[in-house]
Amino acid sequence: MSRQTEKIFNDFNQFVRGNDIEIENKDKLNKILDEFMADYQYDGNDTGSADYYLELAESANTKKSALMYAKKAVELEPDNLDAMAMVIELSCTSSEKLSEKYKNLIAEAEEKLKEQGYFEEENIGDFWLIFETRPYMRLLGKYAYHFVQCGQMRLAIAEYEKMLKLCTNDNLGARYALMHLYTFLEDEQSALELNEKYPKEGTQFLLPLSILYYKLGDFRKANHYLKELADVNKDTYEFFNSLIDGSLMESVMDMDLYGYRPFSIEEFIVEFEENYFLFTGMTEYFVWAKKKINSKRKKK
Repeated sequence: MSRQTEKIFNDFNQFVRGNDIEIENKDKLNKILDEFMADYQYDGNDTGSADYYLELAESANTKKSALMYAKKAVELEPDNLDAMAMVIELSCTSSEKLSEKYKNLIAEAEEKLKEQGYFEEENIGDFWLIFETRPYMRLLGKYAYHFVQCGQMRLAIAEYEKMLKLCTNDNLGARYALMHLYTFLEDEQSALELNEKYPKEGTQFLLPLSILYYKLGDFRKANHYLKELADVNKDTYEFFNSLIDGSLMESVMDMDLYGYRPFSIEEFIVEFEENYFLFTGMTEYFVWAKKKINSKRKKK
């Protein structure tokens, strides 16, 4: 969902609450939504909005320009977490400083959300369904990924686990990052608990689980998850072979810039890029897995 669409839904929620409207069923919801949209005025190209300057910052050609636009967005909306996070990212000169700035911004955001009642027990687990908490969730995701980039895996795990607690539906994919981090640290128990909590996740669970058991020396289980992976993702054979023979880049060049096809080689590529910390140094696993995949293919 784009920030523009998110803003419309947020404004609708505020309209409902501000007018003490009770929505008993889907028909009532559709009626109120139609009435709201009939009078709603929103120009997606409004040059006076923070979202407009955020988009300029994201597409800027230079860091200097991006920072200028991000600061303008903060000037227009001082509480805009997305804009504030971007200013921090573009202005910090060290990873230590960036960690400190992220931590302080998260603490400030949490204090405000608590004052507004969003941290009440009834909301825990549904944060992404509440539009007002989405910028905070995105901020947590940035903070967690920053720790991964710094090699601070335990700190990253703590943030991703926090995200899952706040949003059990996991709209931001924290569970995928966690599975790779648990595998990296050879934390079998946590990996299995996560797999039980989110069953049938496919490629981005099965590949790290296979790697986990390879790392633990349990080749039977490693092969078990590898077979499941081949059954779920039709391009498993192509991925392992192209990775070993060096032709994977051809598939990368063919990918759509705006998304990937699940259960295809594109999902492998995205997984590989986002979790390179796990896959680097695992050449022997991929050689082993290629032989197993090829053997399984010949038996068919």
